[in-house]
Amino acid sequence: MKKLLVILLVIAMIFSMAGCKKQVTAKFAEDLKWDDEKKEYVFEKNAELKFWHDNEAYATKIIELWNAKYPDVPLTYEAVGSTDTAEKMKLDGPAGLGADVVYIPHNSVVDMREAGLLFQYPESDEAYFKSMMQDSASAVTLFEDNMFAVPSSVENVALVYNKQILAALPTLPTVLNLTAANLLEQVEREEIYLEELFAGVASWGNNFAGTGADIPYLAERFEAEGEEGTAAEDKHTLLAYQLYDAYHNYFLLTRDGYRVFGADNNDPTKFDITSPQVTSSIQSATGDWYGNKDGSKLFPGLATIQDMGWDQGPARFQKGQVAMTFSGPWVISDINKNFTTWAETGKFGITADTKVSDIYGAGKIPRFNNDQQPITFSGVQVTGMNVYTNYPNAAMNLMRFLTSGEVMNVVYNTLGKIPAVQDSATIPGLNEDTISQGFLSQAAFSHAMPVIQEGNYMWDPLRDVWTNIFDEKMSIEDAQAKSLQDYDDILANSGKAAE
Repeated sequence: MKKLLVILLVIAMIFSMAGCKKQVTAKFAEDLKWDDEKKEYVFEKNAELKFWHDNEAYATKIIELWNAKYPDVPLTYEAVGSTDTAEKMKLDGPAGLGADVVYIPHNSVVDMREAGLLFQYPESDEAYFKSMMQDSASAVTLFEDNMFAVPSSVENVALVYNKQILAALPTLPTVLNLTAANLLEQVEREEIYLEELFAGVASWGNNFAGTGADIPYLAERFEAEGEEGTAAEDKHTLLAYQLYDAYHNYFLLTRDGYRVFGADNNDPTKFDITSPQVTSSIQSATGDWYGNKDGSKLFPGLATIQDMGWDQGPARFQKGQVAMTFSGPWVISDINKNFTTWAETGKFGITADTKVSDIYGAGKIPRFNNDQQPITFSGVQVTGMNVYTNYPNAAMNLMRFLTSGEVMNVVYNTLGKIPAVQDSATIPGLNEDTISQGFLSQAAFSHAMPVIQEGNYMWDPLRDVWTNIFDEKMSIEDAQAKSLQDYDDILANSGKAAE
């Protein structure tokens, strides 16, 4: 009898646990109901929504705006890194624990789509979103002409520079007609090729002392920081960027026409890292400019390219210690956070009337000496709807809300990102924002990071073609061959094979 009671208790517990498990089912267009009078979907009874994002200030503002419009539909957010979302959703989505709407980088769309996690938008909504967003940004959300995410913001690297420092530096030798009186004018007037800029920085030893110029506010740029009070070094201070990163180094491969995965970056058979176009492009950026760790005059004394990351490049640029970097709008966003403090203390001569654009600028990366413009990767931050949401109508209303003008203003003003809208005039201040326009000028010479599965496997091989040259002192051709072998190995280990 006692044994029977134990068995019955176990069975009861199993049924109880099963009853507590959240039941989820995939949603489709048939689950949606449109209210033509209100121009929105019909909210489900007792609907409540959650979204994942990695910026609290943005999320707080979105919730405030949503509550003002839909006070009866609670909206909450959970802090989840955008690059972590795809993996987290693979577990949380089918378990009924995922957010209704998530923010992801566009290259996560392929993973989430193939895992069956993203809602496919009806044709009417697809047309609506496309009418508002840039065509190039919308393109990365499509698969077989079906839309699985909605663009939010766009970003790409450009040349970002400190105007105070560049204005104090002399012009550099060039074969172009020169009207500029200093390096700032030379860069902004596009009167220097990229190779000439590299060679000039290398000739100065990539430090302020090597220029012989009187650098304004020099003591403030190297004042002691941190608990140890160690003063910053005048080392790699003219140009420093994230060398150990394919996203930031990719443009150097594009001089002679290379595009990873072909012209439309969607052909997995065209990784082509060993092509002659790559060889000649690398040759243009090595030797005295890049070279190996013993022969580099552009980065003298750098032990490995791993030693030139965010902290040694963009972070020092943000502190006013570096004259130029290759980075994206996020580097300016962080500067904005410091600018009020600098104005209060008068650092670098900044006052309450000084604008960020008075001190910093952004623009196209200088042309290669064959007159070709460097091609950078473009990233698109997108929003996606969880296919397992319990409230598809409410979630679709949230998706449409997140593309509204008021939210795009939050993207610009709170996140410091460039909205993916077709008409930038709809965002107050964007057209007058010279820094954002500088990034957009390079965006015209960018292409979106690949959204094919193989794009997930390209990053280390694209990065390590440079690592092999700089750290391992390989020849260019050997570095290319090693990069291709690494790519093939990654494909094979993932269950794919190079064709």
